[in-house]
Parts: sequence; C-alpha cells; structure tokens
Amino acid sequence: MERIILIRHGQTDTNVKGVLHSTKEDEFLNDEGVRQMKEVAKKLKSLSPAKVYTSNEKRTIQSGEVIAEEFGVKVDITEGIGERNWGDFAGRKWEEIQKVLDPMTLNERYEYLPPNGESWKQFETRLIKAINNILLQNKEKTVAVISHGGVIRALMPYLLGLPKEESFKYDPNNASIIIFDHNNGKFSPVIISDITHLK
Repeated sequence: MERIILIRHGQTDTNVKGVLHSTKEDEFLNDEGVRQMKEVAKKLKSLSPAKVYTSNEKRTIQSGEVIAEEFGVKVDITEGIGERNWGDFAGRKWEEIQKVLDPMTLNERYEYLPPNGESWKQFETRLIKAINNILLQNKEKTVAVISHGGVIRALMPYLLGLPKEESFKYDPNNASIIIFDHNNGKFSPVIISDITHLK
C-alpha cells in the first residue's frame, strides 16, 4: 500500500488578491505562507514522507523545501503536477472567468479551451498520469505532493471514484492537507482538507 499526501502550497500575495496565477511565475510565498508550511511540516512528523514532489512553480518548490528539510529528503520537481494553464485568463479574478464558464453545460466546460491555455479535460488527463507515475515509483511508501488548489480540485473526482462535477465541492485552503491510501489501483480517503494545524 502507498500513501499520498496532497498539500496546497503556502499563501502568496497573488492568492490574497484573489487572482489566477500564470504559469512559470517568479512569485514566492509571503511571510504567512512560510509560516503555514512550517506548521504543515510539524503536522506530518508522524507520517515521515519518503519523498517530496512539487510542481515547477517557485511557490510550490519553496513550500516543498520546507517539508523536505524537516524530513531530510529531496525535492523532486515534477512537470505534470503544475496548475492548469489558463492562458489569457491568468492574472484575472475568478469571478470574471466564471462569467465565461457559468453559461456552459458541464461537458462544454470540461472541453473548453481557454485562449492559449489548456482544457479541464487536458488538465485532468495530465494530472492523473503524473500521480500514477509517482505512485508507481514509490511502492509501499508515503510521499508528499505539494501542488495547487486547482490541481487538488481536479484530482478529487478521480481519487474518490466519483463524477467530475464532484470537483466543484472542493476549494482547498493554502497549506491544507489531503491524504489518500492507494492499494491495487484503488484510493481510500484518510483525511480531507485538514487545516487544523493552521489555527
């Protein structure tokens, strides 16, 4: 059995403003974000992840380094677990994007390709492949994956074995923790959206 710990990166100033990050941004965590990730590291002490994976964004790498230092492991920067590429929508408030998406049916939204970006379907396919590759490389181990709110939201239907609209129920906080056990291709939830360590 494998255990995967999904963690949203710590807070950034862009998060506070409520706008979408663009891909390959230079933004690091703010002071609150650093504090949050230190609390995550304390929370995970009993789980001792064997490896820490992050996306290639600086905010997740910095978050991962805080966790990795606590456990004396390396950070593995993994391309496939990056946030959805919203293309020309990056830098805009979510409320603006909702005005484009809300009139669509679920399937239209799933297939919709933002200008110069990627669709929900493409995003989901990429994430599932990356997560399964991580698990394949870590048989019988516990791993931490530090990624993004949109990544976690998009993965939840797959991990829970539910329809894709299940993703709308999740809006993970910065530095929140989700844990699944994986056994013979099946995922079992252990902890969902834990933020008790931040209080």
